[in-house]
Amino acid sequence: MDVRLAPLEESRYTRFWALFVESMPADANGVYESLGVTPKEAERLPREIGELRQIETGGDVAGFAWTEVRGRTLHVHALLLEPEFRGRGLGAEALSGLEHAFRGRIDEVELGVLPGNERARALYERMGFEQVGERLGFLIMRTSVSP
Repeated sequence: MDVRLAPLEESRYTRFWALFVESMPADANGVYESLGVTPKEAERLPREIGELRQIETGGDVAGFAWTEVRGRTLHVHALLLEPEFRGRGLGAEALSGLEHAFRGRIDEVELGVLPGNERARALYERMGFEQVGERLGFLIMRTSVSP
């Protein structure tokens, strides 16, 4: 499968944000309040923190990744796939691509997943992620990266 991670084209930000909002928990306002931002202010955060990439395959934009390096940890704020691209292994390919892109700069990858998102959680577990805690309604999962 040919998966490419490219910088996010500005024209695709609106779609990234729509998928991001759809992926948030039912009580997303509680998450925003915990972060000390309004929903409108939250929309700016991906442009100000970390990096945004689009996940491409076969000439199509299949989804998006929002990442941030914190120390030697790559934190994946969001890994979002368009509905028609889910279940094809693109999430695993995208995570592997991110790990490769940051190799040498990170020792681990961390992400959050909603407790009810069993498909994503199963993917992360297959890729070696383990649950290490909970934060803002998300299960926090982490895996080590080989040098």
